[in-house]
Amino acid sequence: MFDIVKDPKIWERVRNDEAFARHREEIKKDYENSFKRRPRARDAWDVLEFPNTRGQGSDTFRQLQSSALLSLIYPDNEEYYRSLVETVWEICNEYTWAPLGHYNDYYNRTPKDFDPGLIDIFAASLAFSMAEVKYIFKDRFPKLLNDRISYEIRRHTIEPFKTRKFFWETHNNNWTAVCAGAVGGAIMYEDPEEFKRQLPRLEAAMQCYLDSYDEDGMCVEGTAYWGFGFGFFAVYATLLREFSNGEYDWLKNPKVKAIAQFMQKMHLQPNVLANFSDVNAREGYWVGLPHMMKNFYGDDIDKLPLEQATIVAYCHWAFAVRSTVYYNPDYVSNELPDCEYYANESSFFTKRTKDYGFILKGGNQWESHNHQDVGSFILARHNKQIFCDFGYIGPGNWPGYFGKERNTYFQPSSFSHNVPYFNGKGQGGAWEGKARAVYNKDTKELYMDFTHGYDVENVHTTLKKAERRFKMEDDSIKIHDSYEFSEKATITERFVSRIKPRIEGNIAYIEDVRVICECDATLNVVEQPFVDFLPDENGNHNKICYLLDYTLNGDNTEFKATIDFKG
Repeated sequence: MFDIVKDPKIWERVRNDEAFARHREEIKKDYENSFKRRPRARDAWDVLEFPNTRGQGSDTFRQLQSSALLSLIYPDNEEYYRSLVETVWEICNEYTWAPLGHYNDYYNRTPKDFDPGLIDIFAASLAFSMAEVKYIFKDRFPKLLNDRISYEIRRHTIEPFKTRKFFWETHNNNWTAVCAGAVGGAIMYEDPEEFKRQLPRLEAAMQCYLDSYDEDGMCVEGTAYWGFGFGFFAVYATLLREFSNGEYDWLKNPKVKAIAQFMQKMHLQPNVLANFSDVNAREGYWVGLPHMMKNFYGDDIDKLPLEQATIVAYCHWAFAVRSTVYYNPDYVSNELPDCEYYANESSFFTKRTKDYGFILKGGNQWESHNHQDVGSFILARHNKQIFCDFGYIGPGNWPGYFGKERNTYFQPSSFSHNVPYFNGKGQGGAWEGKARAVYNKDTKELYMDFTHGYDVENVHTTLKKAERRFKMEDDSIKIHDSYEFSEKATITERFVSRIKPRIEGNIAYIEDVRVICECDATLNVVEQPFVDFLPDENGNHNKICYLLDYTLNGDNTEFKATIDFKG
């Protein structure tokens, strides 16, 4: 199994090598922060009144991963070991390992239906964490603790999985990989014979997860969900490969290799990752995942910068320990090469030059965690987003965000994206079909018919066609959008930015980026308040962004502009 983690030479290197200074710093900081806030045992009032406080960012997850890692790095430190033992025992005392809010959100259950055997993404990943931590520390833990861990894993995970079916087994998004991979890993450690019996079911779930991807390996859920879903897939796949002595090897699947290359296609600049869908603009990736994959796929996995990498990402033991064990400083580069990535099936196009990073997406509105962003793009320069995507909505009470009211909020609506709107109405269509990008490498021309992004039947009754073209030069980008309507319509092209623009005539400046309008249009800049997921230096999430609206004049149905870097 995961025996590399038991090699004391690994941890001696982590303890002493300067290449691991950041690891030590992040893990210690995580330990100190999570144990400072260490809650008392949660009483009934806490649980019933605040059911969602147990989750991905909870102190319990952070305490488990940080105390376990520090106990490996500093095996003689009694404080770290005692914290680990106390945390494990506290987790064993919890009635359910799923946040109680998920009982209603995903299982339509009321409080009378609560039971300890509900398996969601948090319960599954915690079961796996407990199983792997026990496997590593078994000889050091007291027998009573080892027995208790096994009992609770069986109660929360193994027995429920044996006797029930769960929706996520056929869910076609990151939940499938997280839950099936984590449950499979836990059973693999705790009951190898039962794992063999459950293997066909687990493999079917993993195939279901892979089926949610096109062959080009692009994750329409976004970078965060790639790291979460494919992360657990990779953890499970590498364990299974070893468990079966290579008989089962997902890593030989060409689609898995394509998915492993996703992150290098999302890097627009060293400090900028494309953050489409419900992903915040500073989203990172757990560094162990591309490094694990590079061990298998070699030069097909690019060296990546560390700016957006994290060690203790997602607050999951499986990721943090592998980001430490598999970290290789030779796999890091703080420079990104010029590139063009074209994914025809899922409809993404990425271009990086010394002057900018650019990405365009197509797709439709059925994508998991989707925003109304068909045909939208992100432009990065000087290690920041110039024309941006605001990503996930900021903290607050957002009723219906994952329901019918979702697109009434600014961030997921098309009004927060770099796409046009017509007659004052944004996107809402593309429930069927897909807007696809077409790229001509010889002419450097990028084309997309994104009519599907608009609800032609119910909202935009006059729209017949919406087409978007880009001329991708190394030092500039030309935009040419054209439309057909059955009757006259008001066409407004929108560009969005966190940076306040400067306007001179028909030229908009955002720092040294120029947008030169080359058609008859009137520019209006709107200051839009919004709640940003990312706080400013004072911890404030309430911010202002800037909407550059070019409304075409007269009967004009074509928008033309050049973006260059001569400001």
